Amino acid sequence: MFFFSPPVGIDPQVMRGAAVIVLAIGLWSTAIVPPSFGSLIFLFMAVVLAIAPANVVFSGFHSGATWLVFGGMIFGLGVKKTGLDTRLASAFLVHFPHAYTAIIYGVFWVGMALAFILPSASGRVAVLVPIMVALAKELGFGAGSVSSGKGRTGLILAASMGTMVPAFNILPANVPNMALYGAADSILNIQLTFTEYFLLNFPVMGFFPLLVYPAVIAVLFRDVPNFKGRKQISKPWNGAERRLLTILLIALVLWLTDSFHGISPAWISLGAAIVCLLPRVGMLSPSVLGGEINYSPVLFLAGVIGLGAVANYVGLGTLIGENILSVLDLKKGADFYNYASISIAGMIVGLFTTMPAQPPIMVAMASVLAEATGWSQMSVIMTAITAWGVFPFFYQAPPVVVAVALGNLRISDVTKMLVVYMIIGILFKLPLHFVWGQYVGKFTVIN
Repeated sequence: MFFFSPPVGIDPQVMRGAAVIVLAIGLWSTAIVPPSFGSLIFLFMAVVLAIAPANVVFSGFHSGATWLVFGGMIFGLGVKKTGLDTRLASAFLVHFPHAYTAIIYGVFWVGMALAFILPSASGRVAVLVPIMVALAKELGFGAGSVSSGKGRTGLILAASMGTMVPAFNILPANVPNMALYGAADSILNIQLTFTEYFLLNFPVMGFFPLLVYPAVIAVLFRDVPNFKGRKQISKPWNGAERRLLTILLIALVLWLTDSFHGISPAWISLGAAIVCLLPRVGMLSPSVLGGEINYSPVLFLAGVIGLGAVANYVGLGTLIGENILSVLDLKKGADFYNYASISIAGMIVGLFTTMPAQPPIMVAMASVLAEATGWSQMSVIMTAITAWGVFPFFYQAPPVVVAVALGNLRISDVTKMLVVYMIIGILFKLPLHFVWGQYVGKFTVIN
């Protein structure tokens, strides 16, 4: 793609840019190298080969999304060091009923609740999976037999999918959300707000998995628990736990009210992280910035946002959008057909990328798709994200990869669950979301 002559009518710079973008997507989706290293390779190649100016290539580093993820990393370290994660999860788990289906629902909802506290799905999975492994052992679900393995697998998947899928509809909670936030800001100059994003997406896209996904997991991995007893944590709260919980609750209130005060979720996250690091006030030493913080997610996200900016700069988004238009034949007024078509396009793009890499590509196509459908650009990008919750392969979502690795799960079990839910989601969740979206004024031709 880089060295051969481009097709007639296509600028050579577009093909050069496409070559570097395909390289980046290939590195991310195949995991030949760590995602953060793939981002560094992309940033280096894009600058050295003069695909776009440095301020475009490195735009991810001054995007609010990057700093929101940085804040999430500080929160993650804080809850781990103070023990707040284990305390909160255990407080829920101790009250679960005995029936397997009810346990799965409880675990799933605990995972969702943590999404409001810890804005990193992979971090939440890393917190929850060890707890689920211990819980599975306590309930008699080991890895020694097919039956006990099923129950254990169900618990781990319930926690993992529960903390990831509904959280796609909570703006600061997942990396793809932040990739969308950054791409929409840098490419379309659209500043997403917590409230608007939540009210459009969560009523259907969030509640549907809360009701249906646990049922799918309970049916596929049904088992009989051997409940030996319940242990309540009696250890008193320490000062660090109280301070961290207070900081997180204040940040949550500010996120929920951002449409009123106008402060970006990114700067709320950064401010809360700074408070966590303040001497005496916080619970972490500033020295953790030089040793205990893993900056890989920041590098990865900066590369993902930079990819979208480069694609937009060289005109690749417009080119892809025009080709999709020629296949999909979008029409003004055919709102449900347009909605289904853009959703399918998002799913196809997601098959060849990890979920965090899908939003910048779809956002880069938003202007062309908006012109063809007569929709607002906001409606187009909100349609593209419907693909996030209905994907068939575990590699598409890094938190699922983390769960598979930490829980030692069989990929065939995970794929079976993903495919079953994807079919149900496409048949029921997506049409319901379309109806709700039109009710609140989206997915329709603007006047």
